[in-house]
Amino acid sequence: MPSQTPSSAVSADGQDRRKFTSGKVVGLSGELDPTDDDLGVWVERYLDLAVRGVRSAEVTAKISRHLQRLRAWIGSGLGHERVSAITARELAAWRDHLAAAGWQRKDGSAAAMAPATVNNHLAHASALFSWISAHAPAALLPGGDPSKRVEPLRLPAPEVRALNAAQVRTVKNVLDRLESFHQLNGRRHRGGASRGAAAATHRHARPLRDRAIVHTMLGTGLRRAEIAGLDLTQLQPREPEQLRRAKKAKLTGVRGKGRTTRSVFLGRDARTALADYLQHERGGDLAPDSTALFLAASSIAARQPDGRLSPRSINTIVGEIGAIHDLQVVGGDRQLGVLRPHDLRHTFAYLLSQASGHNRAELERRLGHANERYLKLYTNPPEEIAASYVEDL
Repeated sequence: MPSQTPSSAVSADGQDRRKFTSGKVVGLSGELDPTDDDLGVWVERYLDLAVRGVRSAEVTAKISRHLQRLRAWIGSGLGHERVSAITARELAAWRDHLAAAGWQRKDGSAAAMAPATVNNHLAHASALFSWISAHAPAALLPGGDPSKRVEPLRLPAPEVRALNAAQVRTVKNVLDRLESFHQLNGRRHRGGASRGAAAATHRHARPLRDRAIVHTMLGTGLRRAEIAGLDLTQLQPREPEQLRRAKKAKLTGVRGKGRTTRSVFLGRDARTALADYLQHERGGDLAPDSTALFLAASSIAARQPDGRLSPRSINTIVGEIGAIHDLQVVGGDRQLGVLRPHDLRHTFAYLLSQASGHNRAELERRLGHANERYLKLYTNPPEEIAASYVEDL
């Protein structure tokens, strides 16, 4: 599909209009041209002028992916991509399609999308049509913005995922011994360890980094993208010995959702784990332009040039620690199943709520979330605690 040329993103005074989502499209004719009535053209204009360079690379890729799914749905269903033919009925049908079979498994079969994911697609479509309404010739959308008349799906009741006290204890026990689970076990390596040398680990393994990540998430409630986005300069203090001695350390300017920023304090476990990582591991993975606090192993060929971890890699790290945990512990009340980064966030929120006397202002400040629905979710107790409330009633 044709797209707006890069020069259209520059105004007469030299300003880059991609930084201004409300800027008018430069050079559009007042009359409807056949090329104007094309969804692919408008998607590219929107991405070029309102998304790329404004949103993060990860969010830009997601918005583009969602809008391409919309294009595929319209094109396959109508046999064309004319914007003027897109109605609320078409968008509602797309919503229902995503909810029923919008996801493709690895084997190629269709699967339902989660309601929240469907609503995220609708939100990106709504932003696109709002932008088109503001910049397009009047004849392009004679009935107005079609997305305004499409209701999002009802979300199911959120699931509480906070760890109970027994699980927190055994997770921390596994973190204390994490290096031992990455040691090489061949005869040659066992012999070196018996002579007093440090036990060899897999060349991609970074147990001190992984321990620091989990302790930081468990002690601050940071989201996985917030962890991946941290720079070393945000850590105060950042010298290992100062971190170990400090009574108060924090991460400043944490970038959250909605372009918000906040500071979070670090507890003893997080301070100690970060000091160990900075002193013994991080230096070996530095690249010339590395600024990230947590770096991928330099031995991984596919890592980013600056070494920064991706949010998806945080999922992998946390999930692997959860799997190690469940192999190590006995008892159904301690088994985690699948450990997710948000489980650590839920746990922190519940513990912070208890420690602060359910102080809403403190919860909003440290969690970076003011939504009542999610504050209630994050501060709900684990099931065994909730069950104990009615045990003797």
